[in-house]
Amino acid sequence: MAYLALYRKYRPQTFDEVVGQDSITRILKNQIKFNRIGHAYLFSGIRGTGKTSLAKIFAKAINCPNGVDGNPCNQCEVCLKIDRPGVMDIIEIDGASNRGVDEIREIRERIKYPPTVGKYKVYIIDEVHMLTKEAFNALLKTLEEPPEHAVFILATTEPNKCPVTILSRCQRYEIRPIPKALIIEQMKKICQDIQISMSDESFDFIATRGENSMRDSLSLLDQIIDLKDETGRVNFSDLLAFTGMADKQSIFDLVERIVSHDSAGVLTSLRELVSNGKDNILLMDQLIEFMRGILITKTAKETAKEILLCTIEDFAGYEKLSGELTFEQLYQMISQLIEEKNKLKYSSLQGIIVEMALLKLCLGDQMTVAPPRTTAVSPKKEIKPLSPTHSQSKPTIKTVITENQPQLKNQLSDSHLLENEFDDQEEDRFVPGVETIEAMSESRVGVELAEQDKAEAQPLSEKKVKTSSRHDGMRFFKILCDEIGKTNSGQAMFLKRGEPELEDEGHLSIVYSVENKNFYQFVNKAELIKGFETALLQKTGKPVTVTIKLEEENFHELDLVEKTLRIVNDEAVKVIKTEDELEN
Repeated sequence: MAYLALYRKYRPQTFDEVVGQDSITRILKNQIKFNRIGHAYLFSGIRGTGKTSLAKIFAKAINCPNGVDGNPCNQCEVCLKIDRPGVMDIIEIDGASNRGVDEIREIRERIKYPPTVGKYKVYIIDEVHMLTKEAFNALLKTLEEPPEHAVFILATTEPNKCPVTILSRCQRYEIRPIPKALIIEQMKKICQDIQISMSDESFDFIATRGENSMRDSLSLLDQIIDLKDETGRVNFSDLLAFTGMADKQSIFDLVERIVSHDSAGVLTSLRELVSNGKDNILLMDQLIEFMRGILITKTAKETAKEILLCTIEDFAGYEKLSGELTFEQLYQMISQLIEEKNKLKYSSLQGIIVEMALLKLCLGDQMTVAPPRTTAVSPKKEIKPLSPTHSQSKPTIKTVITENQPQLKNQLSDSHLLENEFDDQEEDRFVPGVETIEAMSESRVGVELAEQDKAEAQPLSEKKVKTSSRHDGMRFFKILCDEIGKTNSGQAMFLKRGEPELEDEGHLSIVYSVENKNFYQFVNKAELIKGFETALLQKTGKPVTVTIKLEEENFHELDLVEKTLRIVNDEAVKVIKTEDELEN
C-alpha cells in the first residue's frame, strides 16, 4: 500500500477520537442517540481543526445500524462500505471547483433518489463559501426543505462570506482552534506508535509552528521524522536547522543585548544568526513571541508559566528581563517589531530592515529627533508690492506676525505637530509660516484701517484660544492622515486635499474647495467617515466626530478680502485701505 501522510493515517474514526472539540462531539452524539438529526449543518473554523473529519464521522454514524453511544461501530457492512471510496450515499463536493449553478442543479436532480446503503444520503460541501451568488440562491430551497433521507453538511473557513439566508437554514457549529497541549499529546502518541523519539522542546516547537492546527502540526512532523538518526531520535538542533529558526538561547542573548543598549553586540548576534541560515521573517516572529513572554511574565507573575506553557528555563529568562523593562517600553517594542515585520513581506532588503529595526529598539532612548520647522517662507508665493499709480485702489491684504507669534513658535517647538512631514506638495499647509500675500495695488497704500486697532486690542487670551483651536484641528488632521496612510495611502492623499477646521473640542470639519470636488465626493462616505472617527479615537483616546464639507459654489465670486480671511488664519491678517476709502 502507498504511504499515507500522518494526518490521513491518524484521522479520527469516531467522535471520541476527535481532539479539542468535546462540546460539539457531545451534541452530535446526543442527536444521533435521541434521533434528533437535523437536515443541514455548518461547520466553520480555521484550517486543520477537524471540520471535514467531523462531517465524515457524522455521516457514517447516522447510517450505522450498530452505533455505540452515538459513535459508528466501524465494523458493520455499512461502515466498511462508507469507508471505501465511491459509495453513492456519501457525496463529497469541493465548493471551490464545483461552484456554479449547474452543479447545484445537478445536486437537486439527484437528491430525490433514496440512499442505496444506509438510511441517509449525506452531501458534504467543503469550502462552501466559494460558491457563487447564483449557486447559493439555487441551493436555498433544497437546503430549507430537503427530502427526509437527505442531510447537508457544509464546511468553511470563512463563514462571513456565506449569505445570511444560508446560515439561518443550518445548525452552525464553530470548530475551535486546538490547544497546543492537546496537539503535543496527540503527536507523542503518534511518535510512540511509529517509534520516533524527540525532546519535549521539539514537540513544543512543532505545535507552536502549527498555530493550533492539528493538520499543520502533523504535516510538519511528517517531514521532521525523516531527520532521525540510527536510534530513531530527532535532535532539536537538526529541527532548527531544517526550519530556519534560531534557538531560544540565541534569542535570549539578542534581546538581552537590546535591553542593555549594546548596539555592537546586537549587530554581531544578528550577523551570526543570518550567516547560519536563519530566516529574517521567522527571526522577527521569534523576537515578537519572546517579547510577548516577557510582557506576560511582568503582568501575570507566576501565572504566566501556565499562560505561556513554557519551560522553567524559559520562564527564568522572561523573569530576568521583565525586571529591566517597563510595561510601556515592552508594549512599544512589540508594536515596533510588528510594524517592521509587516515591511519585510514586500521588500527585497529584508536584512537591512531587520538591522534598522533592532538598532532602533537598542538605541531608542538615545536617538534624537530633529526639531520640527516652525517657520517657512515660500519664495514662490511672496509678491513684492507694486509702486503706487493713482489714488483709487483695491484693498491690500497683508499677512503679518502678531504679538503672540513668538509664543506660538515656542509652543510649536515643544509639540509633536510636525514630527512626521507631509509630502512636499502639502507641507506648507501645516507650517504656521509668515507668507506674504498681497493684492495687486493700483494706488498709494493709505493708513491702516481701524479694524487693525481692534485686532490689536483683542484680549490675548482670546487669540490664544483661537490659535490653540486651530492647531488642535491641524494636530487631529495630521494624526488622521498618518493613521489612514498606514493602511490606505490613496485615502490619505485625498484627505490632505481638504482644509481642517476644529469647530469645538470634539468635532473636526474637513472642508474641500470647489476645485477638489472629486476628492470630496470620494471621501464623503458614511463608512469612510466612521473609519476616520475610529482611527482618531484609537490614537488620541478622545471621541472626535468628523464632518466632510464642500466650499460654497460662489467662492470665486467673493472679493479678495473674504477669500483671504477664509484661507489664512484671521488673527494674522491686517486689512489696509486707501485714504479715500477711509474718508467714505
